[in-house]
Formats: sequence, C-alpha cells, structure tokens
Amino acid sequence: MDIKLDCIPCIANSVLKLCREGRIPTEQQESLMRRVLALLAEARYDRAPASLGRDIHRMIRDHLGDPDPYREIKAAGNREMLDLLPRLRQLVAESDRPQETALRLAMAGNIIDFGVDHGISVLDTIDRVLETDLGHDDSAELLREITTSESLLYIGDNCGEIVLDRLFLETLGHPNVTFVVRSSPILNDATMVEARQVGIDRLARLITTGEDAPGAVWESASEEFRRSVAEADVVISKGQGNLEGLMNAPYPIYYVLVAKCDLIAESLGVKKGDFVIKKRSA
Repeated sequence: MDIKLDCIPCIANSVLKLCREGRIPTEQQESLMRRVLALLAEARYDRAPASLGRDIHRMIRDHLGDPDPYREIKAAGNREMLDLLPRLRQLVAESDRPQETALRLAMAGNIIDFGVDHGISVLDTIDRVLETDLGHDDSAELLREITTSESLLYIGDNCGEIVLDRLFLETLGHPNVTFVVRSSPILNDATMVEARQVGIDRLARLITTGEDAPGAVWESASEEFRRSVAEADVVISKGQGNLEGLMNAPYPIYYVLVAKCDLIAESLGVKKGDFVIKKRSA
C-alpha cells in the first residue's frame, strides 16, 4: 500500500501529539515540527507508509538524542496488560471456544497504538470484541489451518498488545511458532527486549523484521524475515503497519487488526473501527 495524501496530516498529528503530551521539550517543538514538515514536503509517496514513519521517527530520535523516547509508554502498556492477564486467561478458560476467544482478545489488543489518535479504551474494546460481529471474519479458516500446520509465523505489533498475543499462543499450544518484532525501537512497537519481558520467548522463536520501520515492509525487510514468511505454513500479521507493508508480499497472509483509519477500512471493505480477520491469498 503506497502513501496517500491522508497519511500526511496523520503523521504530522502524531508528532503534534508528542508535543502536547510534553514528550518533546517546549524549546525543541518548533524546530522539530519544521524538520518533520520539510521531510514530508520532499518525501516519495510511492512506498509503504511505514517506511515514511521510519524516516520521521529516526529524525525524532536524532532530534531528541534519545534512542527510545517511547520506553515509558511501552513499559506501561505491558504492565497494564500483564495485570489483566489472569482475568483474561479466565475468560478463555471459561469459553466454549477458547481458541476463538483468545484470537479475538489478541485482535482487540491491536487498539493499543500510540501512533493513532483514536481515543478508544482498551478495556472497552476487550468487552466489545467478545460480543460483536467482525467486519470481516476468516477466523474459522485461520484456526483450521493452524491446527493442521507444521509452522506458524506471527508478526507482532505493539507493546501491551503482545501480552494478548502471548495469551493466544498459550491457548494454541502450537509446537513451532516464530514471532516477529522490530529490530530496534520505533514508537511503541515491540522489540526483542519487550517480547522477552512478557514471556513470548518461552512460546516461540524470536526474529526481527531487520529494520526499525513501524511495520514489516516487504521490500526492505531482512532476508531472514522474508524467508520465514515464504517457508511458514500459516502467517498472521497484526496491525495496520504490517498490513500496509506486506500488501506486496507474494504469499498468503492472515491480517488481524482493528481498522483504525478510513483508508485501511476502505481497502479491506469494512468500516472504521471494525474488527478484521482477513486472509489475503498470494
């Protein structure tokens, strides 16, 4: 998916949000915004939005002299969801369809996204996901394929959300899972550090996309990542950034996400705010 004009104000607003929340020192806000706007003015649009996000946030880290300005947000997201984990495990244990329930909870976790200003509560989303119809629902096919698969590749997204991914993987009990994270800090996306902190390394082999884009961008991802996608029996991609970056991947992928913007919703044939589990064939 290439960058659209609507992506530009969204990116600028994400930087403005940093400023409003005091994460950019007041004396640096104007100079940073000018640098961001200059980069946006010169950017190529014929590439995935995540690749532009990578460039913007490299600039922000350079401007601040901080390699991980979202570390507190990431830690808080993981703590919040780890505190909820016993309650969520009970929901799964009491369910007539535990794998489906755990999958829906993992999908609800995709609402934890600092980069999108949606104003939606994680707890409200968890309550809603268990009752509502999905905008697109290929969950039955996904769970069937996982049951007969020899390997599962799971492309993670944000901190906090990965705790619910862990719950889904626990429930599946699949013996051969590879879990993908970012290679270094970007926004509140999970890296190896956070994946290990929440225990995913005890359920899956960990690899990275090979770069710091806020999404797995097929054209610039590592050879290890692309080979893992090619060799996996089932591939699950969490979130919008991964979806945008993997639309050109020549392999079947299940996209699991909350549609947080109109462009993504339109591309998936759903409404903004819908829950989506959708298989894209090669």
